[in-house]
Amino acid sequence: MFHNASQQNTDGLRASYNISMLIAKSGKPHTIGEKLILPAISEVLSIVLHKSPHDIIKTIPLSNNSVQRCIDEMAENVEDVLCSILRTTDFALQLDESTLPGNESLLLAYVRFIKDESLTQELLFARQLKTDTKGESVFHLVEQFFKDKEIPLTNILACATDGAPSMTGRYRGCVAYLKKAVPNVFTIHCDIHRQHLVAKTLSDHLHKSLHTVITAVNKIKVHALNDRLFRELGVEYDEDFDHLLLHT
Repeated sequence: MFHNASQQNTDGLRASYNISMLIAKSGKPHTIGEKLILPAISEVLSIVLHKSPHDIIKTIPLSNNSVQRCIDEMAENVEDVLCSILRTTDFALQLDESTLPGNESLLLAYVRFIKDESLTQELLFARQLKTDTKGESVFHLVEQFFKDKEIPLTNILACATDGAPSMTGRYRGCVAYLKKAVPNVFTIHCDIHRQHLVAKTLSDHLHKSLHTVITAVNKIKVHALNDRLFRELGVEYDEDFDHLLLHT
């Protein structure tokens, strides 16, 4: 009897972690666990399985705080596992600094490495730059993270950044500081920004063609009626996309 109760509690806790992961992936509020998921489970148990849901529901902690704790613990475990791999593996690093709506500056770091003979890409960290976004500040944030996680900087084979001076500056850019620590590191523009570099040297013919496309897109997007008609046209022809982005 005690064994069954213990097993049920363990299974309920596992279910709580799995459901919390689904909530995190969906981007829904953590309160959805108590407000929607538990009532839905209760309905399935009572209507489909003809079982009393009370004893099962009480073993699945899905309060707002419980979901947050489960997500934090899983995230910490994922980071620990990733860092343990990077301590003994050569990898490529990608850095991207972004500004949030509240003017907070966020530094994102991605890594790419070979695992089990396949190429793997993971988000390493997202950290806030508390003061400025100078190259020295960016590098020191990266360096401190690597020190805290005991990851050798020399394991970085290549580093991809955008073309911002704080990243690529010859003397004070983040890449310049990284090259001082890792002289043989290979640096490159990340793929998405290569398109912008190419766009700077477009031929006149291609430039005119793209200008015509942008003008047409903006004419549809800036007028509400045109936008609604375009959506209906997309639905009528069963297109995958039914809206456009405004080009500025």
